[in-house]
Amino acid sequence: MSFRVNRRRFMAASAGLATGAAAARVVPAGTGQWGDLTGRLVYEGAAPERKKLKVDKDVDCCGKYDIRDESLMVGPEGGLANVYVYVRSRRVKICPELEEAVGDKVLLDNRDCIFKPHCMTVWITKQVYHIVNSDPIAQNVAFSPLGDVPANIIMPPKGDPVDWKFRRSQSIPVLVKCNYHPWESAYVLPKDHPYVAITDMDGVFRIPRLPTGELEFQVWQERTGYVDTPQWRRGRFKLTIQPGTNDLGTIKLPPALFAR
Repeated sequence: MSFRVNRRRFMAASAGLATGAAAARVVPAGTGQWGDLTGRLVYEGAAPERKKLKVDKDVDCCGKYDIRDESLMVGPEGGLANVYVYVRSRRVKICPELEEAVGDKVLLDNRDCIFKPHCMTVWITKQVYHIVNSDPIAQNVAFSPLGDVPANIIMPPKGDPVDWKFRRSQSIPVLVKCNYHPWESAYVLPKDHPYVAITDMDGVFRIPRLPTGELEFQVWQERTGYVDTPQWRRGRFKLTIQPGTNDLGTIKLPPALFAR
């Protein structure tokens, strides 16, 4: 089966940014109405040193940890981690297999005086945000989703978990903070569908079981926000998903995009 893509839109999204990502390559998997999207995002340059953060609260507990800035995570081979890639299109068809396989909780843990994991997503019609404090000190979890109920949760030392239910899908990830410990931060993206990926330390992402046809995607990273370039306006691109694996290849992003 041949792969056909809206070349004008997708080439505009990748030209000038990508090496080896001129168009999505498809590995056919027979006929069907679902396809996967894969790719790899790479920081084009030497990995920046992660700054050690100031720890000035609960120093007896938190001062023993080497707490570093997580706003720009680059792996040993240049992979760019913690980048969100997700479907922006509305009313997207959802694969029944994903609905059957999804777990009912997404864990946020206060552990070692930071939030773990740093980036996550919640499928709001299927999952709750399961918040835990594993530290021997009190913690706080605060976030304000647009158009949704804000949270300001006090978490006693190793106390009972809290299950938070998001009610509204968000267009970009929501900042999570601890008002007791200003160095602590994380991000969560509540969506009304499961088509969200977060790149790993190799910069690799995979969104499985997408509906075939044209979809619009959003790329977002906390240091820069929208991965906004002349080619990816506001970090968006459109792509026609075909059955099989739709591979964007390796996309190289310049350091200037993430400069503060």
